[in-house]
Amino acid sequence: MSSIQEAKDQLNDVIKKSRVDMYKPIQIAEVLRYSRLNIDKALQITELATYKNKSCKWRDEVTKVLLGKSCTSSANYQHDLWNAVPPESLKLLDTENKRTNGGVERYIYLKFSEKQKTIASIIAYIESTESKKFELSELLQFFKLNPGIKRSIDKAYEIVTYSLFETIIVALETKITVSVPSKKQNLLNEFSDLAKVLLGLQEGHNSWEFAAHIYRVGVTNAADRGLDMWANFGPAIQIKHLTLDTETAKKIIDQIESDHIVIVCRDTDKNIIQTITQQIGWGQRVRGIIQESELISWYDRCLKGKFSNELAKPLLECIANSFRKEFPHSVALADFLEERKYITIIVDSFWTTNNDIDKIKTDQ
Repeated sequence: MSSIQEAKDQLNDVIKKSRVDMYKPIQIAEVLRYSRLNIDKALQITELATYKNKSCKWRDEVTKVLLGKSCTSSANYQHDLWNAVPPESLKLLDTENKRTNGGVERYIYLKFSEKQKTIASIIAYIESTESKKFELSELLQFFKLNPGIKRSIDKAYEIVTYSLFETIIVALETKITVSVPSKKQNLLNEFSDLAKVLLGLQEGHNSWEFAAHIYRVGVTNAADRGLDMWANFGPAIQIKHLTLDTETAKKIIDQIESDHIVIVCRDTDKNIIQTITQQIGWGQRVRGIIQESELISWYDRCLKGKFSNELAKPLLECIANSFRKEFPHSVALADFLEERKYITIIVDSFWTTNNDIDKIKTDQ
């Protein structure tokens, strides 16, 4: 590594490839901050071992404030960061950060702000667009075409799928009944304490009824093979927007412990999954395969069809609220920037962001 420009290019590459949460860039920012302020006396910027593990904790302390969550990816995936920005590059960034009194840290957090603002504009689109003019394909295009949030398209697919499924299930007033036949009464009496915990059956009752719902599991792992959603009436739901091959698809099905798997995928990947389900022992586990085009069609029916008066409002509210929960943009970030005094740092032209350019235009 010979120049600060090359080091900055490496940093920008990590930022570009990061999802909206920007865990890896934030980890870099925190190492630079700890070094600049000499918070951790043992930290040596050229010695990876002095911050490799500790920096994960420093990063999580920040993301819990800004995002309300911390990184759950595997340790190997998290440590890959230091291959993208090795110690010799970090040393150049560290020197530059100290020269600018935190300018590189500021640069990273303003880039984080830019990604969050893009999500905010998407939420604004959802909330301001009339239901009959709302197009799911247009929403997904935001993620497909915008480099700043392209890496977070998997979360967009999860949210739009969850919102549709939950809205329809609730609108149908779907109920689930758990019951034990009367011929098993003696066995139920013997294990009434266990049945209460395991089945929710109160003593003296052989059955009970509850509302059906879909639940999002939350953050998936780095390999994107984790369970995305589950229903309290059986199905395990996996969302795949990435290109699949036969081996990857097999791993997806193998790793989900359910006999009722629903897979949501791109239209181009359906044939691969169907091929696998035709193999012995697979077909019975996959209840159904839903294509992106079907999601778009169902959204159109909800928002513009004969039941739109009943479905449109709750569907759009669900999708907007889900985006807000997944991508909390906010007062927390403004307070954070102010507390760190990043707002008052004199901007070095080399570390100018789009936020700075917008502010200059506004001031003029």
